[in-house]
Amino acid sequence: MHDPAPLNDNPVAIAIESDDVALRRDLSRHRWLAGSCLALAAGGWAASHAPFMPPGIAPALRAVAEAGMIGGLADWFAVTALFRRPLGLPIPHTALVPRNRDRIADGIAAYIDREFLEPTMLVEQVRRMDPAAWLANLLADEGDRDRLVDLVAGMLPGLLSRQGDAPLAQALGRALAVGLSQADLRPALAGALRHFVNSEALEPLLREIADRLIHLMHGQRGWVEAAVAGKSRWWMPSSVDKSLAETINEAILGHLWDLRSAHAPSGRELRDWLKALPDEIEAGSELAQRLLEALRQFTGPTVAGPLLHDLLSGLRDAALADLNRPDGHIRSALNGVAASLADAMREAPVRDRLNHAVEQAFTSALPRWRQAIRDFVARTLKAQDVGEFTQRLELRVGRDLQYIRINGTILGAAIGGLLYVLNGWLAG
Repeated sequence: MHDPAPLNDNPVAIAIESDDVALRRDLSRHRWLAGSCLALAAGGWAASHAPFMPPGIAPALRAVAEAGMIGGLADWFAVTALFRRPLGLPIPHTALVPRNRDRIADGIAAYIDREFLEPTMLVEQVRRMDPAAWLANLLADEGDRDRLVDLVAGMLPGLLSRQGDAPLAQALGRALAVGLSQADLRPALAGALRHFVNSEALEPLLREIADRLIHLMHGQRGWVEAAVAGKSRWWMPSSVDKSLAETINEAILGHLWDLRSAHAPSGRELRDWLKALPDEIEAGSELAQRLLEALRQFTGPTVAGPLLHDLLSGLRDAALADLNRPDGHIRSALNGVAASLADAMREAPVRDRLNHAVEQAFTSALPRWRQAIRDFVARTLKAQDVGEFTQRLELRVGRDLQYIRINGTILGAAIGGLLYVLNGWLAG
């Protein structure tokens, strides 16, 4: 087990910290600029009271500087009151962001939900993206396809690791045994058998089995003769034993040949019995109970566990050996599948069907995702420390807010000068 990497070694954390440092430096610079404008207005106001100031200029400078100071101070108060109490004074309706952190978090989450997660808009984006065409182009490009195959092939050794084979096989065996023991398998077994005996595959299978047995009996003629001779009395002539063995062989072969044909009496009886067997199993006959018990014993932990273990081990070893070869069958198969998918998805019916399936999946999953994303955003923001939340918000919008202070100072000075001129004109 490895110790977690220090935060300072995390590239994402380093990038965020570096970004915060740059934002903090930029905010400080713009605060200094806004403060300089206010200081310039205060300096003008102080200069207007100086004895060396000409009488005709002092009143105008004072009017401009006073209005600039008022505008700058008012906007400084407004900007500061968003994030903290100005001068630390308990003035009502200040420190708006810290006091309304939860409302702001809910508002941000609602905005993201409304502007980015609206179903109609997102589905339209999915349609415009054309996922099938995008995937087809990706798989058609030889370089992209090779990289995708390398990615999948690189994942397989970890998935096929020996570690945990036995517990996995035992768990699968137990799960299979428990599931089968609790389920009523008669309807499923009867339905599968009924489908088979009514299908076109029944006759070829019966003929194949009968042919195999006929071939076997032809090869065992000597064994039948030896078995008859071994059971015969000492006084029985060998010619009689041979004749009896030949009769037995011919009778068995004839019966097997009859079973091969659906028109022979034995073959017809066999087929009638097979067609009636599903109903017999579904009704819970003794034969059905024996079949189900044999199935449960076969799938029990004592049989299925070792069988699954051997199966998994064999498949794993073969797959790992093949993956170690650059020209292995698995890589070739993956490449062929990817190329075939690319060709198939270029066909209009397949492309439309895939795009429709993606849209359907997206539309059905979106309501759950939408609420989950909204809750996640709100919950994450509310979980932050109030001071940290406020600082992060100020770092990202504070630079622009300083221009409100600058504009307030300049605009106040301009209005003060305009009013001074207007007052002089009206008085004259």
